[in-house]
Amino acid sequence: MAYTDGLMVLVPVDGSGDPQTSEVETAAVLAEFLVPSNVTVLEWGVHVTEDCVVHASDPVITLGKRVLSGGTITALQTLTLSSAATLKAGDGSKEAQTAITASTDIDDGDTILANPGALPLTVQSGEFLTFELTTASGSTGGSIIPFAIVRLDGGVDARQTNVWMDVAAL
Repeated sequence: MAYTDGLMVLVPVDGSGDPQTSEVETAAVLAEFLVPSNVTVLEWGVHVTEDCVVHASDPVITLGKRVLSGGTITALQTLTLSSAATLKAGDGSKEAQTAITASTDIDDGDTILANPGALPLTVQSGEFLTFELTTASGSTGGSIIPFAIVRLDGGVDARQTNVWMDVAAL
């Protein structure tokens, strides 16, 4: 795919503007982004910021959406961080050539992408795009930053019944 206009990378940030890391041992909503205009998720995954260890449970990250902040999340796609997830790395010239042998092979600096077979995904104007750790590892060791690469699909749809416009100057 080749897209040149309207691409954004969504990454949760902390109060100082630095990327927000999340430990894999506790299930939680990691981040949510209000989507003011329709977007198409082209690719998503996590960047690893701390080596993973042998976990009691494999951490599972869910890309989801919700209509209201704090409302129920609808899962769009999941990503399991483990050897059982059939993770494969490139070999320097081809993608997905070398199978992971253990969760401990997931190291600081690695990037793990979700399966492209379910992509692209659309999130509608007014919804929230969410990253959630739906299954925690249950043990310390492993930290990630989730991300999504999205394409903007136009502006805010002012025809919607929940979009108000200031018409005083019209």
